[in-house]
Amino acid sequence: MPAEVDELDPGQRIALEACVIAAITWCTPEGEARARARLLMECHGRFTRAWGVHGKGASFSDFLERLCKAPVGELLPGPGSWSKLWDVRLLEDDGTATPVLTRLAMEASEQAQEVPGMGADLRHLHSVLRALGKLPTGARLSRITAEAVQHAVFRALQQAGFAAYTEGRKTLVTRPVMARRALARHAHLVDLGVYTAISPMRQFAGWWASCPFCQWTLRAVPRGRHAADLRCEDSRHVERGARFRMSLQDGQWRLAPAGGEIRAMPKLQPVEGHVALSYGLWQWIVLPGLLEIELKERAEKARAHVRLWPYGDSYDLHITKNGITWRVDVKTWADPQGIAERMREDPEGCAGLIVVIPEHLGGYTGLLARALGPHGARVMTDVSLIGEVSAA
Repeated sequence: MPAEVDELDPGQRIALEACVIAAITWCTPEGEARARARLLMECHGRFTRAWGVHGKGASFSDFLERLCKAPVGELLPGPGSWSKLWDVRLLEDDGTATPVLTRLAMEASEQAQEVPGMGADLRHLHSVLRALGKLPTGARLSRITAEAVQHAVFRALQQAGFAAYTEGRKTLVTRPVMARRALARHAHLVDLGVYTAISPMRQFAGWWASCPFCQWTLRAVPRGRHAADLRCEDSRHVERGARFRMSLQDGQWRLAPAGGEIRAMPKLQPVEGHVALSYGLWQWIVLPGLLEIELKERAEKARAHVRLWPYGDSYDLHITKNGITWRVDVKTWADPQGIAERMREDPEGCAGLIVVIPEHLGGYTGLLARALGPHGARVMTDVSLIGEVSAA
Protein backbone atom coordinates (compact mmCIF):
# COMPACT_ATOMS: atom_id res chain seq x y z
CA MET A 1 0.00 0.00 0.00
CA PRO A 2 2.73 2.60 0.70
CA ALA A 3 4.01 2.04 -2.84
CA GLU A 4 0.70 3.28 -4.21
CA VAL A 5 0.60 6.23 -1.82
CA ASP A 6 4.13 7.24 -2.87
CA GLU A 7 2.85 7.70 -6.42
CA LEU A 8 0.32 10.38 -5.43
CA ASP A 9 1.06 14.09 -5.80
CA PRO A 10 1.08 16.31 -2.65
CA GLY A 11 -2.55 17.43 -3.04
CA GLN A 12 -3.75 13.87 -3.48
CA ARG A 13 -1.84 12.73 -0.40
CA ILE A 14 -3.42 15.49 1.71
CA ALA A 15 -6.89 14.55 0.45
CA LEU A 16 -6.25 10.84 1.03
CA GLU A 17 -4.99 11.49 4.57
CA ALA A 18 -8.12 13.52 5.33
CA CYS A 19 -10.39 10.82 3.90
CA VAL A 20 -8.61 8.00 5.75
CA ILE A 21 -8.81 9.71 9.14
CA ALA A 22 -12.41 10.75 8.55
CA ALA A 23 -13.44 7.25 7.46
CA ILE A 24 -11.76 5.59 10.44
CA THR A 25 -13.38 8.15 12.78
CA TRP A 26 -16.78 7.68 11.14
CA CYS A 27 -16.83 3.90 11.57
CA THR A 28 -15.31 3.80 15.08
CA PRO A 29 -17.97 3.76 17.81
CA GLU A 30 -15.46 4.63 20.55
CA GLY A 31 -14.60 8.05 21.89
CA GLU A 32 -16.56 11.14 22.88
CA ALA A 33 -19.07 12.18 20.21
CA ARG A 34 -18.09 15.87 20.22
CA ALA A 35 -14.40 15.08 19.76
CA ARG A 36 -15.18 12.74 16.89
CA ALA A 37 -17.37 15.36 15.21
CA ARG A 38 -14.60 17.95 15.57
CA LEU A 39 -12.08 15.60 13.98
CA LEU A 40 -14.47 14.90 11.10
CA MET A 41 -14.89 18.63 10.45
CA GLU A 42 -11.12 19.16 10.54
CA CYS A 43 -10.74 16.39 7.96
CA HIS A 44 -13.38 18.02 5.76
CA GLY A 45 -11.47 21.30 5.92
CA ARG A 46 -8.22 19.63 4.82
CA PHE A 47 -10.07 17.74 2.10
CA THR A 48 -11.59 20.95 0.72
CA ARG A 49 -8.24 22.77 0.72
CA ALA A 50 -6.59 19.82 -1.03
CA TRP A 51 -9.01 20.16 -3.95
CA GLY A 52 -8.07 23.85 -4.24
CA VAL A 53 -8.24 25.11 -7.82
CA HIS A 54 -9.95 21.93 -8.98
CA GLY A 55 -13.05 23.35 -7.35
CA LYS A 56 -14.72 20.00 -6.68
CA GLY A 57 -14.54 19.97 -2.91
CA ALA A 58 -17.74 18.77 -1.21
CA SER A 59 -20.00 20.16 1.47
CA PHE A 60 -19.66 18.43 4.85
CA SER A 61 -22.71 16.21 4.26
CA ASP A 62 -21.59 15.36 0.71
CA PHE A 63 -18.09 14.62 2.02
CA LEU A 64 -19.46 12.04 4.47
CA GLU A 65 -21.70 10.50 1.78
CA ARG A 66 -18.80 10.19 -0.66
CA LEU A 67 -16.64 8.59 2.04
CA CYS A 68 -19.27 5.90 2.47
CA LYS A 69 -19.93 5.19 -1.21
CA ALA A 70 -17.16 6.39 -3.51
CA PRO A 71 -13.91 4.62 -4.45
CA VAL A 72 -10.65 6.33 -3.58
CA GLY A 73 -10.19 7.63 -7.13
CA GLU A 74 -13.32 9.76 -6.85
CA LEU A 75 -12.14 11.28 -3.56
CA LEU A 76 -8.81 12.58 -4.80
CA PRO A 77 -8.13 15.72 -6.88
CA GLY A 78 -6.07 15.77 -10.04
CA PRO A 79 -5.54 13.16 -12.75
CA GLY A 80 -6.46 9.52 -12.38
CA SER A 81 -4.04 6.66 -11.86
CA TRP A 82 -3.48 3.07 -12.99
CA SER A 83 -3.06 2.13 -9.33
CA LYS A 84 -5.39 -0.46 -7.80
CA LEU A 85 -5.80 1.99 -4.95
CA TRP A 86 -7.95 4.12 -7.27
CA ASP A 87 -10.72 1.51 -7.42
CA VAL A 88 -11.02 0.44 -3.78
CA ARG A 89 -13.36 1.84 -1.15
CA LEU A 90 -12.53 2.91 2.38
CA LEU A 91 -15.83 1.77 3.89
CA GLU A 92 -17.98 -1.29 3.33
CA ASP A 93 -21.65 -1.00 2.38
CA ASP A 94 -22.55 -1.37 6.06
CA GLY A 95 -20.26 1.53 7.05
CA THR A 96 -17.47 -0.59 8.57
CA ALA A 97 -13.78 -0.28 7.68
CA THR A 98 -12.39 -2.15 4.70
CA PRO A 99 -9.01 -3.90 5.13
CA VAL A 100 -7.55 -1.24 2.81
CA LEU A 101 -8.69 1.55 5.14
CA THR A 102 -7.10 -0.09 8.18
CA ARG A 103 -3.80 -0.61 6.33
CA LEU A 104 -3.73 2.96 5.05
CA ALA A 105 -4.36 4.32 8.53
CA MET A 106 -1.58 2.18 9.95
CA GLU A 107 1.05 2.44 7.23
CA ALA A 108 0.54 5.78 5.51
CA SER A 109 -1.16 8.17 7.95
CA GLU A 110 0.39 10.76 10.22
CA GLN A 111 -2.76 11.29 12.30
CA ALA A 112 -4.22 7.83 12.90
CA GLN A 113 -3.14 7.85 16.53
CA GLU A 114 -5.68 10.64 17.11
CA VAL A 115 -8.53 8.26 16.26
CA PRO A 116 -10.14 6.30 19.12
CA GLY A 117 -9.53 2.55 18.78
CA MET A 118 -6.91 2.84 16.03
CA GLY A 119 -4.74 4.92 18.34
CA ALA A 120 -4.33 2.00 20.74
CA ASP A 121 -2.59 -0.09 18.06
CA LEU A 122 -0.29 2.75 17.04
CA ARG A 123 0.58 3.74 20.60
CA HIS A 124 1.58 0.15 21.35
CA LEU A 125 3.75 -0.02 18.24
CA HIS A 126 5.40 3.27 19.21
CA SER A 127 6.05 1.98 22.74
CA VAL A 128 7.73 -1.16 21.33
CA LEU A 129 9.96 0.91 19.05
CA ARG A 130 10.86 3.26 21.91
CA ALA A 131 11.74 0.34 24.18
CA LEU A 132 14.01 -1.03 21.45
CA GLY A 133 15.73 2.34 21.03
CA LYS A 134 14.28 3.02 17.58
CA LEU A 135 12.07 5.98 18.50
CA PRO A 136 13.24 8.80 20.81
CA THR A 137 10.90 9.74 23.64
CA GLY A 138 8.41 12.37 22.51
CA ALA A 139 9.07 11.75 18.81
CA ARG A 140 6.33 10.83 16.35
CA LEU A 141 6.76 8.76 13.23
CA SER A 142 5.39 10.28 10.05
CA ARG A 143 5.42 6.79 8.61
CA ILE A 144 5.94 3.40 10.21
CA THR A 145 7.54 0.97 7.81
CA ALA A 146 7.29 -2.79 7.97
CA GLU A 147 11.02 -3.04 7.44
CA ALA A 148 11.81 -0.86 10.45
CA VAL A 149 9.47 -2.79 12.74
CA GLN A 150 10.72 -6.22 11.65
CA HIS A 151 14.34 -5.17 11.91
CA ALA A 152 13.91 -3.75 15.42
CA VAL A 153 12.04 -6.76 16.83
CA PHE A 154 14.23 -9.41 15.19
CA ARG A 155 17.52 -7.76 16.16
CA ALA A 156 16.31 -7.54 19.76
CA LEU A 157 15.40 -11.24 19.71
CA GLN A 158 18.85 -12.12 18.38
CA GLN A 159 20.48 -10.65 21.47
CA ALA A 160 19.15 -13.62 23.46
CA GLY A 161 21.00 -16.09 21.22
CA PHE A 162 20.12 -18.01 18.08
CA ALA A 163 17.98 -20.68 19.78
CA ALA A 164 15.95 -18.05 21.62
CA TYR A 165 15.67 -16.05 18.38
CA THR A 166 14.18 -18.88 16.32
CA GLU A 167 11.92 -20.02 19.14
CA GLY A 168 10.74 -16.46 19.81
CA ARG A 169 10.13 -15.68 16.14
CA LYS A 170 8.13 -18.89 15.66
CA THR A 171 6.09 -18.11 18.78
CA LEU A 172 5.21 -14.65 17.44
CA VAL A 173 4.06 -16.16 14.14
CA THR A 174 2.08 -19.12 15.46
CA ARG A 175 0.76 -17.65 18.72
CA PRO A 176 -0.25 -14.02 18.07
CA VAL A 177 -2.66 -14.26 21.03
CA MET A 178 -1.71 -15.87 24.33
CA ALA A 179 -2.91 -16.33 27.87
CA ARG A 180 -0.92 -14.08 30.19
CA ARG A 181 0.23 -17.10 32.17
CA ALA A 182 1.56 -18.75 29.00
CA LEU A 183 3.39 -15.58 27.99
CA ALA A 184 5.18 -15.55 31.33
CA ARG A 185 7.06 -18.66 30.18
CA HIS A 186 8.62 -16.64 27.30
CA ALA A 187 10.80 -14.20 29.21
CA HIS A 188 12.47 -12.74 26.10
CA LEU A 189 9.06 -11.86 24.62
CA VAL A 190 7.90 -10.35 27.90
CA ASP A 191 10.99 -8.15 27.92
CA LEU A 192 10.23 -6.93 24.38
CA GLY A 193 6.73 -5.82 25.37
CA VAL A 194 5.30 -6.99 22.04
CA TYR A 195 2.13 -8.43 23.57
CA THR A 196 -0.49 -6.08 24.93
CA ALA A 197 -4.14 -6.02 26.01
CA ILE A 198 -6.62 -7.02 23.29
CA SER A 199 -7.72 -3.94 21.37
CA PRO A 200 -11.24 -2.60 22.01
CA MET A 201 -11.81 -2.95 18.25
CA ARG A 202 -11.31 -6.72 18.54
CA GLN A 203 -13.57 -7.62 21.42
CA PHE A 204 -17.28 -7.50 22.24
CA ALA A 205 -19.05 -7.90 25.56
CA GLY A 206 -15.78 -9.05 27.13
CA TRP A 207 -15.15 -11.83 24.58
CA TRP A 208 -12.88 -12.38 21.58
CA ALA A 209 -12.29 -15.11 18.97
CA SER A 210 -9.36 -15.99 16.73
CA CYS A 211 -9.13 -16.27 12.94
CA PRO A 212 -8.96 -19.96 11.94
CA PHE A 213 -6.20 -19.14 9.42
CA CYS A 214 -3.82 -16.77 11.23
CA GLN A 215 -4.98 -17.29 14.86
CA TRP A 216 -5.08 -13.52 15.49
CA THR A 217 -8.03 -11.68 17.02
CA LEU A 218 -11.04 -11.12 14.77
CA ARG A 219 -12.31 -7.56 14.47
CA ALA A 220 -15.66 -7.09 16.25
CA VAL A 221 -18.30 -4.86 14.62
CA PRO A 222 -21.23 -4.31 17.04
CA ARG A 223 -24.74 -4.85 15.70
CA GLY A 224 -26.69 -3.41 18.59
CA ARG A 225 -26.27 -4.54 22.19
CA HIS A 226 -26.80 -8.24 21.65
CA ALA A 227 -24.91 -9.10 18.47
CA ALA A 228 -21.68 -8.39 16.60
CA ASP A 229 -20.01 -9.41 13.36
CA LEU A 230 -16.53 -10.87 13.80
CA ARG A 231 -14.11 -11.04 10.86
CA CYS A 232 -10.39 -11.18 10.15
CA GLU A 233 -8.51 -8.06 9.09
CA ASP A 234 -7.08 -10.03 6.14
CA SER A 235 -9.54 -9.91 3.23
CA ARG A 236 -8.31 -13.25 1.84
CA HIS A 237 -9.09 -14.94 5.15
CA VAL A 238 -12.54 -13.31 5.14
CA GLU A 239 -13.21 -14.66 1.63
CA ARG A 240 -12.32 -18.14 2.85
CA GLY A 241 -14.78 -17.89 5.72
CA ALA A 242 -13.11 -16.07 8.62
CA ARG A 243 -16.33 -14.19 9.34
CA PHE A 244 -18.88 -15.00 12.02
CA ARG A 245 -21.96 -13.63 13.81
CA MET A 246 -21.77 -13.42 17.60
CA SER A 247 -25.12 -13.25 19.35
CA LEU A 248 -26.73 -13.75 22.74
CA GLN A 249 -28.82 -16.92 22.83
CA ASP A 250 -30.47 -18.28 25.98
CA GLY A 251 -28.23 -16.07 28.08
CA GLN A 252 -24.99 -17.28 26.42
CA TRP A 253 -22.83 -15.74 23.73
CA ARG A 254 -22.50 -17.98 20.69
CA LEU A 255 -20.78 -17.88 17.29
CA ALA A 256 -22.29 -18.88 13.95
CA PRO A 257 -20.53 -18.96 10.54
CA ALA A 258 -21.35 -16.19 8.08
CA GLY A 259 -20.22 -18.00 4.93
CA GLY A 260 -17.08 -19.48 3.38
CA GLU A 261 -15.32 -22.80 3.79
CA ILE A 262 -14.98 -22.83 7.59
CA ARG A 263 -16.13 -26.04 9.21
CA ALA A 264 -14.48 -25.90 12.66
CA MET A 265 -15.72 -22.91 14.64
CA PRO A 266 -13.31 -20.82 16.74
CA LYS A 267 -14.09 -20.58 20.43
CA LEU A 268 -15.17 -17.44 22.20
CA GLN A 269 -12.68 -16.66 24.93
CA PRO A 270 -12.70 -14.06 27.71
CA VAL A 271 -10.67 -10.92 27.14
CA GLU A 272 -9.57 -11.05 30.75
CA GLY A 273 -6.33 -12.97 31.06
CA HIS A 274 -5.29 -12.78 27.39
CA VAL A 275 -2.80 -10.60 25.50
CA ALA A 276 -2.19 -10.15 21.76
CA LEU A 277 0.11 -8.61 19.21
CA SER A 278 -1.13 -5.27 17.93
CA TYR A 279 -2.14 -4.68 14.32
CA GLY A 280 1.26 -3.67 12.95
CA LEU A 281 3.03 -6.69 14.46
CA TRP A 282 0.36 -9.01 13.08
CA GLN A 283 0.59 -7.39 9.63
CA TRP A 284 4.38 -7.32 9.42
CA ILE A 285 5.51 -10.35 11.45
CA VAL A 286 2.66 -12.88 11.60
CA LEU A 287 1.47 -12.78 7.97
CA PRO A 288 4.92 -13.02 6.36
CA GLY A 289 5.94 -15.60 8.96
CA LEU A 290 3.02 -17.84 8.02
CA LEU A 291 4.07 -17.64 4.37
CA GLU A 292 7.68 -18.41 5.32
CA ILE A 293 6.63 -21.56 7.16
CA GLU A 294 4.33 -22.56 4.29
CA LEU A 295 7.14 -22.05 1.74
CA LYS A 296 9.44 -24.27 3.80
CA GLU A 297 6.88 -27.07 3.72
CA ARG A 298 6.19 -26.65 -0.02
CA ALA A 299 9.90 -26.58 -0.91
CA GLU A 300 10.54 -29.71 1.17
CA LYS A 301 7.74 -31.48 -0.71
CA ALA A 302 9.65 -30.54 -3.87
CA ARG A 303 12.61 -32.53 -2.42
CA ALA A 304 14.67 -29.48 -1.46
CA HIS A 305 16.64 -28.99 1.75
CA VAL A 306 15.39 -25.92 3.63
CA ARG A 307 16.66 -23.94 6.61
CA LEU A 308 14.19 -21.46 8.09
CA TRP A 309 15.61 -18.16 9.39
CA PRO A 310 19.18 -19.46 8.93
CA TYR A 311 21.17 -16.31 9.74
CA GLY A 312 18.97 -14.27 12.01
CA ASP A 313 17.51 -11.23 10.26
CA SER A 314 19.58 -11.54 7.06
CA TYR A 315 16.92 -13.45 5.13
CA ASP A 316 14.16 -15.97 5.77
CA LEU A 317 14.80 -19.25 3.92
CA HIS A 318 17.94 -20.98 2.65
CA ILE A 319 16.84 -23.51 0.03
CA THR A 320 19.20 -25.93 -1.73
CA LYS A 321 18.52 -28.58 -4.34
CA ASN A 322 20.84 -30.30 -6.84
CA GLY A 323 23.61 -27.78 -6.27
CA ILE A 324 21.33 -24.74 -6.68
CA THR A 325 20.79 -22.30 -3.80
CA TRP A 326 17.93 -19.85 -3.22
CA ARG A 327 18.37 -17.18 -0.52
CA VAL A 328 14.80 -16.03 0.08
CA ASP A 329 13.47 -12.93 1.82
CA VAL A 330 9.65 -13.00 2.12
CA LYS A 331 7.54 -9.83 1.94
CA THR A 332 3.76 -9.74 2.20
CA TRP A 333 3.55 -6.05 1.37
CA ALA A 334 4.53 -3.96 -1.65
CA ASP A 335 6.71 -1.14 -0.34
CA PRO A 336 9.69 -0.56 -2.65
CA GLN A 337 10.80 2.55 -0.78
CA GLY A 338 10.81 0.88 2.64
CA ILE A 339 12.42 -2.31 1.39
CA ALA A 340 15.07 -0.45 -0.61
CA GLU A 341 15.91 1.79 2.37
CA ARG A 342 16.38 -1.29 4.55
CA MET A 343 18.53 -2.96 1.89
CA ARG A 344 20.77 0.12 1.65
CA GLU A 345 21.23 0.12 5.44
CA ASP A 346 22.25 -3.56 5.46
CA PRO A 347 26.05 -3.79 5.08
CA GLU A 348 25.63 -7.24 3.50
CA GLY A 349 23.32 -5.79 0.85
CA CYS A 350 20.96 -7.98 -1.12
CA ALA A 351 23.11 -9.27 -3.98
CA GLY A 352 21.88 -12.73 -4.94
CA LEU A 353 18.80 -12.43 -2.72
CA ILE A 354 15.36 -13.47 -3.95
CA VAL A 355 12.56 -11.26 -2.65
CA VAL A 356 9.35 -13.32 -2.67
CA ILE A 357 5.86 -11.82 -2.46
CA PRO A 358 2.54 -13.71 -2.35
CA GLU A 359 0.85 -14.48 -5.64
CA HIS A 360 -2.00 -12.02 -5.01
CA LEU A 361 0.58 -9.20 -5.05
CA GLY A 362 2.13 -10.44 -8.29
CA GLY A 363 1.29 -7.16 -10.04
CA TYR A 364 4.00 -5.46 -7.99
CA THR A 365 6.90 -7.64 -9.10
CA GLY A 366 7.93 -5.15 -11.79
CA LEU A 367 7.78 -2.19 -9.40
CA LEU A 368 9.82 -4.02 -6.76
CA ALA A 369 12.28 -5.31 -9.35
CA ARG A 370 12.99 -1.76 -10.53
CA ALA A 371 13.70 -0.69 -6.95
CA LEU A 372 15.73 -3.73 -5.88
CA GLY A 373 17.30 -4.90 -9.13
CA PRO A 374 20.13 -2.33 -8.93
CA HIS A 375 21.00 -3.84 -5.52
CA GLY A 376 21.35 -7.30 -7.06
CA ALA A 377 18.06 -8.84 -5.93
CA ARG A 378 15.52 -10.86 -7.92
CA VAL A 379 11.78 -10.53 -7.31
CA MET A 380 9.19 -13.29 -7.81
CA THR A 381 5.97 -14.65 -6.35
CA ASP A 382 5.74 -17.66 -4.05
CA VAL A 383 4.18 -19.71 -6.86
CA SER A 384 7.08 -18.88 -9.20
CA LEU A 385 9.64 -19.76 -6.54
CA ILE A 386 8.17 -23.19 -5.82
CA GLY A 387 7.86 -23.78 -9.56
CA GLU A 388 11.55 -23.00 -9.98
CA VAL A 389 12.55 -25.25 -7.06
CA SER A 390 10.35 -28.09 -8.32
CA ALA A 391 11.90 -27.88 -11.79
CA ALA A 392 15.50 -27.97 -10.52
